[in-house]
Amino acid sequence: MKKSAIRFIVTFSAVCLMSFSLFAQGQGEKGDAVGENGRPLIRVGAMAYYLSVPLQVIQDEKLDEKYNFDLDIIDFPSGGPMAEALGAGEWDIGPIGAGGMVAIPRYNAMLIADIETTMDGAWILARPDSDIVKAGNTLNDYPNVIGDKKSIEGKTMLGTVGNISHYMGLDYLSKFDLGMEDVNFIHMETAQIYTAFVAGNGDLACLGSPSAAMKLVDQGYVRVGGLAQQDKSQQDAMLVSEDFYNNHYDTTVNFMKAWYEACDKLNADEDYEFEMVKKFYTNSGRTDFDDAGVRQECEFNKYNDSSTALNGEVGKWMKGLIQFYVDNGSMDKSVIEAMNTNIKKDVVRDALTK
Repeated sequence: MKKSAIRFIVTFSAVCLMSFSLFAQGQGEKGDAVGENGRPLIRVGAMAYYLSVPLQVIQDEKLDEKYNFDLDIIDFPSGGPMAEALGAGEWDIGPIGAGGMVAIPRYNAMLIADIETTMDGAWILARPDSDIVKAGNTLNDYPNVIGDKKSIEGKTMLGTVGNISHYMGLDYLSKFDLGMEDVNFIHMETAQIYTAFVAGNGDLACLGSPSAAMKLVDQGYVRVGGLAQQDKSQQDAMLVSEDFYNNHYDTTVNFMKAWYEACDKLNADEDYEFEMVKKFYTNSGRTDFDDAGVRQECEFNKYNDSSTALNGEVGKWMKGLIQFYVDNGSMDKSVIEAMNTNIKKDVVRDALTK
């Protein structure tokens, strides 16, 4: 195994465990199976990003009451600590991005659905006076990717281990025959990346949040890469813990009924979607967005809803993500089999046909 791969595995595990231990210090004991309203309790893992906004709709529209469950939302800063918390039994169901590549093979989580049909806005930003920007486009196959090996090597990259931004950063570097060992990668959460970059820290900011990335663009920073620009797709997935899938299947189905009704509402009305995204971000304490950025994010992204959920190959993006890490030596190929085994299509089918 390459030294860079070993470094990634050690760093990823250490950061996730550290982040989760800090998160866990503020959590109480594991909740009962019944919520305060006497309905089956679902502990939902969430992050303050687009993928979790349907939870706001479920609450506001009282879809939890309609489908007979109580909702306990547990917030996480990013996918790394969220994956580790699943292993500790702290949540039952939740939308997650790149952190799923740990939760599925390591903690036997079940992937039951894909969250979005289309996504964009995961971007890499540089300062306008950077020699990376001055290098311009040097890759014929990627006309919207900026930089060259000389200008990037040795630079400081801000990103989030266990988040889509880490995958994006790795792929960006690989386009120039570079790896994480060739830059100084500093782990921090999305809101911290935005604040640190504006304050003058780092040379490259890898942001998985469109609203934060677009706010930087509006301030004059330059997009030098991004998943779409690097010809990589982006998607999130709904995971369920092994225990909850096996022992609370009907409640899992009811949650997905509520989820798709929420997604139907979001997709049907752009103004409603804007208000719900903004409300969810505000309630989550985010400050790295503005109205224009939220509007643009809503235009970039679209939820899988009741009309599209049964279309296409479930889990295709997550399998591709894991294959990327296997190919560069960062994960063992055995995780591919775990991924194939743990994709379950029955929950969504039952939620939409019963």
